[in-house]
Amino acid sequence: MADAALIPTPKRIELKGIDPTAFQHPLDRQFADQLKKVKGFETFMTKFMEYGIERIEYVLAIASSVRVGPRQLPKLHEMLLQCCAVLDVPQPDLYVSQGGVNAFTSGTTTPYIVLEAGLVDLMDDDEVMAVIAHELGHIKCRHVLYKSMARWIGVAGAIIGEVTFGMGGLLVAPIESALMAWDRRSELSADRAALLAVQEARPCINMLMKLAGGTVRLAGEMDPEEFLAQVRSYGEDMDNRMSDRFYRFLAAMYKGTHPFAIERAKALNDWIDSPEFEQILAGNYAKEAQPVTDGRCSKCGTFAQPGFVFCAGCGERLAW
Repeated sequence: MADAALIPTPKRIELKGIDPTAFQHPLDRQFADQLKKVKGFETFMTKFMEYGIERIEYVLAIASSVRVGPRQLPKLHEMLLQCCAVLDVPQPDLYVSQGGVNAFTSGTTTPYIVLEAGLVDLMDDDEVMAVIAHELGHIKCRHVLYKSMARWIGVAGAIIGEVTFGMGGLLVAPIESALMAWDRRSELSADRAALLAVQEARPCINMLMKLAGGTVRLAGEMDPEEFLAQVRSYGEDMDNRMSDRFYRFLAAMYKGTHPFAIERAKALNDWIDSPEFEQILAGNYAKEAQPVTDGRCSKCGTFAQPGFVFCAGCGERLAW
């Protein structure tokens, strides 16, 4: 990434109607497709929803959290509104809870975001905004159900085991492996959403740098340019050596759902330099299809000819 990419953008461009496929990382889509093909996945997903585990997570998440609003942590509320406008995402509830340096999104039908206080304390306003946009990226890309499943697969597997006389472990093991592999890749798409929302490289790079090794006491001594140099060195030194790739694979499996911050920064750095990112900011991106309701385009109300791909009234792509 050129140094010029770290210069703040003066005005954020709203990406009206942007389809998540416009910025989803290829590995996200690839691993999601593989996950759906795993034997037993549909059964597991059905049981996950049937037992209401997402509802349990919601109760646990908000039981000791503060809900953000116009009069409660208004700065965070304004960040949320701005990010929703840029990414064209319906506004979810936002909560702040005590905890470490983390954030997550849940709620398939009614999404909500939880920021832990340690993360808010560690990062400045622009970096927190990048985190909020990252979580909105999960909502935009329709990751939420699978992300919840990844967090609760151990508990869900135990429940399924009880109703299947111990066979649940055999069902869950391959699903868990595939789900965790996808989950790590989904973070790459959400990082792209963060960059599209804040439209400045620096907050996104700083966010990843602080996730890698930030401290409140020494935050002023951290240098994003040095971090980028580390990212470039990592790519040059590691990418072409099979043994290193093998060790990174083992380390990623041990690390859990999130890729290493350096890996994420490298992937984001590569995308910043791509024509795809520039084209999106220029307004050249795939747009979400407009549902057809009662034979009419939901956006403009024009009668939709059966089988037509685009609306004759507004020109938007139609979803039949």
